[in-house]
Amino acid sequence: MINKFHIVLVFFLLSNIVSAQLALTSIDVEENLQDVMLEYLFGCDVSITNINYSGNSQAIGEFNYIQNDNLCNNYFGMDRGLLMTTGHIMHALGPNNDGDAGQEWNVEYNDQFLHDYLVDFELITPSINLYDAAVLEFNISSSGFTSIDFELIFGSDEYPEWMSPYYSDAFCFFVTEIDQDIDPFFDLNPKNIMELDNVMNYENNPNILEECDIVNGPISTWMIRPYSYVYQMPGVNECLYLDNQNGDFCDAIGYDGYTMPMNFNFSLFPGATYHVKMVIVDAVSGSWAGLDSGIFIKKSDISTSVELDFNWAEPLYTDLGVAVSFTPSYIDANNLYYWDFNNDGWTDSNEINPVFVFDQPGEYIVTLQVENSCTGLSESISAELIIGPNNVNIIEEVNLDDDIVKDKLTVFPNPVSQFLNVSLENIAQGSQIEIIDLSGQILYDYITHDNTSHIINVNHITPGVYYLRVAHSSNKTYYKKIMIL
Repeated sequence: MINKFHIVLVFFLLSNIVSAQLALTSIDVEENLQDVMLEYLFGCDVSITNINYSGNSQAIGEFNYIQNDNLCNNYFGMDRGLLMTTGHIMHALGPNNDGDAGQEWNVEYNDQFLHDYLVDFELITPSINLYDAAVLEFNISSSGFTSIDFELIFGSDEYPEWMSPYYSDAFCFFVTEIDQDIDPFFDLNPKNIMELDNVMNYENNPNILEECDIVNGPISTWMIRPYSYVYQMPGVNECLYLDNQNGDFCDAIGYDGYTMPMNFNFSLFPGATYHVKMVIVDAVSGSWAGLDSGIFIKKSDISTSVELDFNWAEPLYTDLGVAVSFTPSYIDANNLYYWDFNNDGWTDSNEINPVFVFDQPGEYIVTLQVENSCTGLSESISAELIIGPNNVNIIEEVNLDDDIVKDKLTVFPNPVSQFLNVSLENIAQGSQIEIIDLSGQILYDYITHDNTSHIINVNHITPGVYYLRVAHSSNKTYYKKIMIL
């Protein structure tokens, strides 16, 4: 195992940490909403103007999810993004010990187009009113052709006993083209690009274990549902549904049911201007709106979804010292790179592929911090690098010839194909055993618990020449060249 450890620099998203692995925080819609939209939904290749949010300020927020098997052994599938609800964002948070949770704002939402649209799909009846909507509207354009993939999860406490063909909660992503008719796929009539016929990832999805013939309709509790015991009606698009009553599927999530992550695409033509309305709404008979639904959504191809890492080339020994070239795992035009090669907290280089000269042998902690200048997201990762004691391009064996006899350090077989035996007779427990490649990267790291022997399974290591390093508790360090077959 490579000896690396990640340090994630958490930004304003986590200003309200909770004990579960789902963290939620509300958004200051006046100050931070545009930044959040760029970070989670669109990135920096588009222009967003005329942003307007209507709805309760506690109905919209940010989420951050980190898997914790003690609370959720199953699949949630999204790590962070924007959350919009028909009630309070905190009702999305587990443990799920209340089957009918919700916050009623009891604010009617008058939108005749949306009302008629939901009636046409038989999700509500004409007499039903719309309440407690969270609505995010804005204009968006791009100077070049831009394709954006979105990932989203819809959850609700209407599942499973309150889902209904008369007052179903629903989410829509309406797009119209304004100003000019440039894009042939859009005009002044709103089009919901997130109808279920447009789901891109249900085929060949390893997390969907059954056949799925998609029935088209808006994302809603009636269009994605299990069997209805109340109405004695079969499930619809049930392969997309996960039952979470009493938190049985994932107790980190507060909703009684939610969907698999669903992917949708929004492609922008150069020079076209679009108006977008994202709306989640509670359909109500009478004037009481109570059970919450929520939509988790993010841009699925943001660069930070790639795991941050870096590699380095084999050290080059020169008269000035040991030169090492470093390369990050991914490069983005919006990224700023900060390298610290000697763990002193100061930036040594801002180059993408720097070369650093180490003037002394030893163990170094190298840290790369990457900051996205558009989103403000920052991550860092550190790795241990060992520079050999001699100015040759390999680490020489040191302290071995004299001490091997006294301390009886034995390594066999060598060459080795699977199990390497390290005899530690008379070497104190608490010594450190490492396998290091020729670049100084640690591939195996172990602290001994006794002073007898230790067996290392090396069949996961690429065949080649390596060094076994034993750091004795008496400050002696032994190196032994080994060959793995």
